[in-house]
Amino acid sequence: MTTDVTDHPFTLEGKTVLVVGASSGIGAATSRLVNSLGANVLLASRTPSTLESVRDQLADPSRAAVLPMDYLEPESVTSALKNIRNVDHVLISAVADENKKRGAFLKLDEDTMRASFDKFWGQVNVVRAVVPRMTKRGSLTLLSSVAGLAPSGADSGLSVMNGAQAAVIQTGKSLARELAPLRVNVIAPGVVLTNVWKHDEQRSLAEWMREDLPVAHVGEPEHVATAAVAFMVNPYVTGTVLPVDGGLLLG
Repeated sequence: MTTDVTDHPFTLEGKTVLVVGASSGIGAATSRLVNSLGANVLLASRTPSTLESVRDQLADPSRAAVLPMDYLEPESVTSALKNIRNVDHVLISAVADENKKRGAFLKLDEDTMRASFDKFWGQVNVVRAVVPRMTKRGSLTLLSSVAGLAPSGADSGLSVMNGAQAAVIQTGKSLARELAPLRVNVIAPGVVLTNVWKHDEQRSLAEWMREDLPVAHVGEPEHVATAAVAFMVNPYVTGTVLPVDGGLLLG
């Protein structure tokens, strides 16, 4: 019997990993983790100075490169990747501040509604540009939200944003078939303490997570990063949507 599982499956030694949205939060946490596991990491986001700061904090900065890009601009993505070949794994974690897109459906202006789908189109732009540059047995991991599986409440003001999350999920599952044997998976985080939350909001959310979630634990970017790496190193998983939500969907 042949197998591509090593004695140490949680290694990315010699692999190249592109992280889009590497400047903060889940993207930065994933960049740190894959680099510590031996990967060469391509750090992509809009601001070079922020990416350079992330690179300097890696376990081995010599195995990292900065790729400034705006994933909402197809030309910017293509330009950033023009000299890149043989990418093994991709995580697209870049998100705008989704809290700024809240509003009652009947009152939300059209521009905000359209901007709610920036997350979807940004991932589309990256996938279209990077797939021709990927190794045959590589993996793509998209980022959605548990709201794409079970929409947030009537008072959340996120009805349109919930639709965008579902679009990412269904596109990811469809691409798992269309792009096979390239593997495509989707992570659907619950509440995670990143910089989209203000300090007071983070404190309140942390208290809620400890008291109300089944895991009684605070969600951190590192928890999502671990899930992303699990998708990268397991060659027998594709088309999967993984909630990383502390049990939020259990109700």
